[in-house]
Amino acid sequence: MPRKARQIIISQNTLYHVVSRGNNQQKIFRKAQDFKKFLKIIKKTKEQYPFYFYSYSLLPNHYHLQIETQETPISKIMHKINFLYAIYFRKRYKGSGHLFQERFFCKAINKDSYFWELGAYINLNAVKAKLTKKPENYKWSSCLFYYKKDYNENLIDQKKFLEYIDEDFEKARRIYLKFIEERLKENDKSQKLPSFIDEKTI
Repeated sequence: MPRKARQIIISQNTLYHVVSRGNNQQKIFRKAQDFKKFLKIIKKTKEQYPFYFYSYSLLPNHYHLQIETQETPISKIMHKINFLYAIYFRKRYKGSGHLFQERFFCKAINKDSYFWELGAYINLNAVKAKLTKKPENYKWSSCLFYYKKDYNENLIDQKKFLEYIDEDFEKARRIYLKFIEERLKENDKSQKLPSFIDEKTI
């Protein structure tokens, strides 16, 4: 059965929580090379269609991204990312058919209320999935970059993310790490989802 046409999302300067899962819960990342390739595709897409990229968590059968659009619609950005990765994956593993379940889940988030909250949720996702006990130790998450004082890569927009709360970069970084630690403790005590998270994303 053909898929229904996806409604084009045209909002600009909007913060999004994006989730995409493997079709039938299959693994979309099998080896380290796959994770690396996906991140390279994000960087390539970001150069072509500029957007702000704040947080990510890549798990074996799905991923979470925190993206703020600029001029390019989120639908165009995500189509590019998933399309290029699907081509790579099929070529590498000689597969056919749909790699991703449907296309992707995307929800606009209130930036003033949940900017850091969403970032923390994504950065703690590997802990929730029991892939690590310390979020900064998970190799395929943006969390480790926020533990670096001298982050000089261009994958995530670390400085913009931190300075959204405080213009003093180092002060903001320390506050965010404390925020992460507090959310980690809260997650240990509660099974409730943050109010901005849709059950479809988990």
